[in-house]
Amino acid sequence: MDKKEYYLYVKGKAVPVSEEIYKAYWKITEHEKYLQRKDWKHNIISFSSLDHDGHFVDNIIDEKMDLEKIIELKMQIEELYRVINTLTKEEQELMEAIFYREETLRSIGKKEKVSYQAIGKRRDKTLEKLRELLKDKI
Repeated sequence: MDKKEYYLYVKGKAVPVSEEIYKAYWKITEHEKYLQRKDWKHNIISFSSLDHDGHFVDNIIDEKMDLEKIIELKMQIEELYRVINTLTKEEQELMEAIFYREETLRSIGKKEKVSYQAIGKRRDKTLEKLRELLKDKI
């Protein structure tokens, strides 16, 4: 039986190498591919890819980011929190259960021993109250 020959391609040309070098090369190559897939999965950008032209700061600035809109949104969120703090404790707990803990009206109704329709009416009344309080502010 003939001994198997191993080749690596360098600039398009096959270069004969030993089995040990061949396996080491492919082990490193496969490990790099694995790490790259892991980075893609977790949305990680390598530092070297950002500095491809020597202007690192220019490469990380997001031209699409609208600073005015971000500030406006932050102010609206702060106003919303301020208005939520004016609600009664029961109204705040209901909003937290529905919108933060994503509980259903039925599950809230069971806990409070009332129908889900009653919980729905309380939710609607509280949201209308929030709309009125925020009408001129946002």
